[in-house]
Amino acid sequence: MQTPDYTLGIEEEYLLVDAKTCALVDVPDALMRDCVEALGDKVSPEFLACQIEVGTGVCANIVEARADLSHLRRTIATCAAEYGMAPLAVSCHPFADWQSRKHTEKQRYNDLARDLGGVVRRMLICGTHVHVGLPDDDLRMDIMRQFSYFLPHLLAMSTSSPFWGGQDTGLNSYRLSVFDNLPRTGLPPDFTAYAEYRRSVDMLIEAGLIEDTSKIWWDIRPSARFPTLESRICDVMPIMEHTLTVAALVQ
Repeated sequence: MQTPDYTLGIEEEYLLVDAKTCALVDVPDALMRDCVEALGDKVSPEFLACQIEVGTGVCANIVEARADLSHLRRTIATCAAEYGMAPLAVSCHPFADWQSRKHTEKQRYNDLARDLGGVVRRMLICGTHVHVGLPDDDLRMDIMRQFSYFLPHLLAMSTSSPFWGGQDTGLNSYRLSVFDNLPRTGLPPDFTAYAEYRRSVDMLIEAGLIEDTSKIWWDIRPSARFPTLESRICDVMPIMEHTLTVAALVQ
């Protein structure tokens, strides 16, 4: 068994708004170029054209994660301000109409729009994903089973999306209600070993239901790109210290 290093990585998705009216705006190409020039591959477009995603590097501890995430948030805000815009770190915009939004022109997102239609067009939501380094495959599965118990607690600590379409939904996290309309979401199956997980994924791929594991959107999953366990349950938190607190708990 490989010794776990428990490294840490944090991904956040933001909505872009007009700095004066707080109305949603699409990310201008020039702004995205500015962000990429400043942050490299730590920033990228998201499914909707009004969204932007950032991700820290691999951090040994929460101190490193704080420095990295603070730099990311500050840089995005500075770049956006040059265009009269601002990033909004919440999971649902309080009054925007999802039907008026368009998706980013990118092959992966074009495929999602084609395959999932109106369901994916409602995804005017943002989340926080926390990665913890666990290079041993079977240990990753074992911890995923045990950690699933704590997912509701993490959601409760992170909620930032009570409003949708100008209405108070009565839920602290309406984001999860929207997201769970997608297939392959919610809690993962109870896999007892990595080989069992791999067989399940391969069956989905061979059946033509997904192209790869990035199309599996459970609340916690083995990362599709890294040797990490990825917690995906949390809302985006407006206050960075809250994000870091939750990330430290996950780690």
